[in-house]
Amino acid sequence: MSDRNEHLAKNTALFALGSIGSKLLQFFLVPFYTRVLTDAEFGVTDILQAAVSLLLPVFTLTVYESVFRYAMEKEYDKKSVFAAGAAVTMAGVVFLCLCGVGVALFSDVEYVWIVAADTAVVAVRTLFSQYARAIGKTTLFTVDNLLLTACVLGCNIVFIAVLHWGVAGYMLGYIVANAASCAFLAFMLRHDISFRLRRITKELLKTLLLFSIPLIPNTVCWWISTFTDRIMITAMVGVAENGLYAAAHKLPSLLSVVVTVFFQAWQISANEEIGKKDTAEFYSQIFAQISACVFVLSSLLTLFCKPITDVFLAEDFFASWRYMPVLLVSMTFFSFAQFLGSIYSANKKTSMAFVTNFIAMVVNVVFNYIFIKHFGTVGAGAATALSYLVLWLARAVNTRSIVAVRNRPVPLAVSCIALAGQATVVSLDMGPAVSYGCGAACFAVILAVNLKTLVALAKFALSLARKLLKRS
Repeated sequence: MSDRNEHLAKNTALFALGSIGSKLLQFFLVPFYTRVLTDAEFGVTDILQAAVSLLLPVFTLTVYESVFRYAMEKEYDKKSVFAAGAAVTMAGVVFLCLCGVGVALFSDVEYVWIVAADTAVVAVRTLFSQYARAIGKTTLFTVDNLLLTACVLGCNIVFIAVLHWGVAGYMLGYIVANAASCAFLAFMLRHDISFRLRRITKELLKTLLLFSIPLIPNTVCWWISTFTDRIMITAMVGVAENGLYAAAHKLPSLLSVVVTVFFQAWQISANEEIGKKDTAEFYSQIFAQISACVFVLSSLLTLFCKPITDVFLAEDFFASWRYMPVLLVSMTFFSFAQFLGSIYSANKKTSMAFVTNFIAMVVNVVFNYIFIKHFGTVGAGAATALSYLVLWLARAVNTRSIVAVRNRPVPLAVSCIALAGQATVVSLDMGPAVSYGCGAACFAVILAVNLKTLVALAKFALSLARKLLKRS
């Protein structure tokens, strides 16, 4: 494998150092949350975090994505790109606060200021962290993730366990942690950033916004696809059931850890690959490797989701294990769609991402209503999996005109069928012999069809490790 594979592997390892530690710590906080919060309170925190996820791109115009993309390009002055991004972000924060005042004065909506404050600090932190990643400060990015997680842990223990502030304490912990992260990043990047308005030109601002604004409907569509199930479960089944569904997402979050770490590194490589002759070959090779890893890990987590739930979640949340297998399937499909989505960003075709996301959103909303009505909460997971499958397939077709990523149709099809079958059998819970027997058989099939790719990847990892040891 080439030097660019090594470059991607090194970036992935560095991001993993920060992200895996922080994500695993968040996962291990789940038993704490499920013991100090009721299922209804846990459901409320999930909805509030969803609100922050929606408000963030709307009020910032997703300019942090432009900052990441253009701060990597040599023909743009990095400090000017940051200054423009900071100006748009701060204008959005001011407008957000004004909207918060209006909502607070003319309605009795609960937690308005908490959501507004959380959105504001997350907006500023996202700008700083994306800029740090774009200019090659990956070590700083990693250290900041670790510090953020440690701060969240400390704050939540004090605010929830000691002071018993419940939902407000949960959200306040994230606000304080993100604010501390902003201060840390601002100090560490003080020589690399500028807030001077004179650095901002109309042409630069126009360039950044032309890239970022099409991502707003794209992000909103993604939000609807992601959180429609939570809203509909709350409305059609109840907030307590949404708490179980939120807890069920925590196991798929382990799979998300691997995917997130890889894509943080992959976005850098994807941007650097633009214009090279063998870009399609490189993309195809990386997709084969990430798909094999995701299938195997998803299948393994599906097989043992029930005992994992028994260990890590409080007794009141144990029933959530039934929803985990189908959510792992949905996370698998979303991972593949996310990989192909990097093609849009790298080639500055952000409007194309919106089209595919819109199709998936429509599928998600329609089938969420149908499936929840007939199958309850597990139907929401099935609708999400179906929408992400549609998103993946739509992008597979749509991106061929940009970068023709070659898929391995037989391993992909066999793995998809085996994973879906395993999820169905495990969720039905027809006894340990059937669940573990059939589940293990499906895992063996997935492992077998992806074995060649996994062996090649393992050999590359060992070779890289030996090379690094030799250099050191």
